[in-house]
Amino acid sequence: MSSGKFQSHLGAQSVEQALASVENRLDKLHLPALEQKLGCSLDRLMRVAEAEPGAQWALRFSDQRQFLLSLAEDAARSEFGRFLLCARGLNWRTTDLLFDPAHQATLRQQERDHSLGLFDRLAFFSYPLLLATQERFHIFQQCTQPLVADGTVLASLPCGRMRDLLSLDYAHIRQEVRLVGLDKDQEALQGAQALAAEVQAQKPLRGTVEFHASDGLRPGLTEASIRRAFDLVTSNGLNIYLNDDQCVTFYRHVHEALNPRGTFITSHIVPVEEYRWDQINRDHWRLQTVMLTVLIGALWEPLVKPRALVQKQLELAGFRDVRILPDLQGIFPTFVATKPR
Repeated sequence: MSSGKFQSHLGAQSVEQALASVENRLDKLHLPALEQKLGCSLDRLMRVAEAEPGAQWALRFSDQRQFLLSLAEDAARSEFGRFLLCARGLNWRTTDLLFDPAHQATLRQQERDHSLGLFDRLAFFSYPLLLATQERFHIFQQCTQPLVADGTVLASLPCGRMRDLLSLDYAHIRQEVRLVGLDKDQEALQGAQALAAEVQAQKPLRGTVEFHASDGLRPGLTEASIRRAFDLVTSNGLNIYLNDDQCVTFYRHVHEALNPRGTFITSHIVPVEEYRWDQINRDHWRLQTVMLTVLIGALWEPLVKPRALVQKQLELAGFRDVRILPDLQGIFPTFVATKPR
């Protein structure tokens, strides 16, 4: 297992360092507080985990500490889990795996072959937050597709691979559209360019696709100081890592970049109090909580925001007519906001 750092997350730990950090967290773990948060004993959760397909090969059940440590070690065997473990968050590549049809097909084939690893099974098919993330992508698509019209300028920030815009239907377009990918990660821009070339080769787009280095927290977003340039900006995966002041700053910069009556589509993870618990598998949520909160310490965890606060921050930035579209589980709602004339 490589100990090299991930280039697109300069602060990422090596795998060895990440697992050492997990052991340090386990040494400090207050088990009664964890069990109170989970609403069940860890021994019960171990029995739940043991019933998952493949768990008997991936996990150790000799004692509670070994069980928790083996969960982290199993995550490190997955590309997705390894990055999450080391960076405590997701980058453009790992986020795109959640939406990539080819990757989903590979996982399904591995499932049929009984070779799918436990972490990938849980992450892509069971963990409520990641299921909500996948659903959020489709909600974005449903909100964005009706806005695709002749001559429109659509932007994604941070664009990642820009699958959100590149996977839309442009067959009805008669007057060229412009798709603009904005991201401060040069590797992400390269990944987006590669996907754009792949899409264009299969189904040529009537319009142009361009990419620019951009920092959402900088005035003007780019060196060129974009202002009133876009009819639509979509954004997922940045604000969940920002504090309240940074979110308002980011939203104001997006507001400045939109044309009057332009649309901003974003999303945010909300606190557990706002979840639709009748739609959530609590045992999978408990396993997710142990993995993401206890073992990994995901960077977005302290920055979740109530829906009402996100709406207020968008309005402080100048947006109006903010619509909130929840996913089925109520974990990762979508916000559709309009810039007034």
